[in-house]
Amino acid sequence: MVVRRGFVKEKKGSLLRVCFERPDACEGCKGCAKGLVPQRELLTVFGQAEVGDQVDVRMPEARTLKATLMAYAVPLLAMLAGLAVGFMLNCGDLVSLLLALGGLAAGYLAVRAFEMRLRRDPLGRPTVISVVQSRDTEHEKE
Repeated sequence: MVVRRGFVKEKKGSLLRVCFERPDACEGCKGCAKGLVPQRELLTVFGQAEVGDQVDVRMPEARTLKATLMAYAVPLLAMLAGLAVGFMLNCGDLVSLLLALGGLAAGYLAVRAFEMRLRRDPLGRPTVISVVQSRDTEHEKE
């Protein structure tokens, strides 16, 4: 389990939009084409906090990895399967291309269905585990 600290930017019921700073470990990496990835990221999180609160968010690492793999691998494999079917049936380039695009679309639909199922699973979604500093505490200090 990974815990990251962020600030609540928006609140809609139990859904929070939390802003995270890029981790310090990312500064020297260059693995994600430094400069192309924003310094901050917004994520929808479940929990109870108010706008302006600093919160710790639990992010299930194994589920995040699984979701990332699904998001990239399933559409790619479905597209390659459609392309292979087109070539095995000797349908010609245009039909093979259309089958590949159909496979890609089917792969994205499968990922979307998986995402909806994952959102319903309480163990699979990022959740606020604690409010580190509330905006009320911040105002009392001033």
